[in-house]
Amino acid sequence: MSGLGACGLVKQSTYEDDARLPARVTSVRLDSGSGGLTLRGKTSLDTVSVHRKLRYRGDRPQKASHRVENGVLVLGGCGNGCSVHYTVEVPAGLPVTGETSSGAVGLSNVGEVRVRTSSGAVNLDGVTGAVDVRTTNGRIHGRGLKGNGVRAQTSNGAVDLTTETPQSVRAKTTNGAVTLTVPGGKRDHYRISAKTDNGDKNIGVPHDPAAAYRLDLTTTNGDVTVKES
Repeated sequence: MSGLGACGLVKQSTYEDDARLPARVTSVRLDSGSGGLTLRGKTSLDTVSVHRKLRYRGDRPQKASHRVENGVLVLGGCGNGCSVHYTVEVPAGLPVTGETSSGAVGLSNVGEVRVRTSSGAVNLDGVTGAVDVRTTNGRIHGRGLKGNGVRAQTSNGAVDLTTETPQSVRAKTTNGAVTLTVPGGKRDHYRISAKTDNGDKNIGVPHDPAAAYRLDLTTTNGDVTVKES
């Protein structure tokens, strides 16, 4: 028992570093065991920058945890007893995929998104491709979504999405409100399915059973709201 207690008292340390990648990057994949990601797409970008913040116990990991494979920037983990949060700048419009076991994910001005995290919020801004995101404990917030479909799911947290172009949306949570804002003024038609067991439904756009776009919004505990911008 005393050995376990001593091990639990090992101090957690932090370390930060930066890297610039001359290699041409065409997509990004998150593959870290623990830690989050903040990724920003930038126009007219010549090099990719990667900032890491490590939190670890014991000896500091010495090896780089990211690499480029055939144009894919892979953001990996840093080993046992270590978590890494990445802050990355890449050319705008790149697709982002992958997962982390815990940590918030923030993506702006990127292309298609397919990302999972077990515990942490997901924040999206200016995504130009299709979105498929999932977390277990954390809210999902998206604005300026311009792609061709959104799928967002969490268990504990609100889902708040704003689409900039007409598209189908599927949003689901267990504990939290679901709020969707669609483009105003155009009067695009939607097939709307809104479900809640404990909450109000506030649907501010017309329902058309024959519409091309479908809004499928579900929560167990919380309001469901659809409105125009």
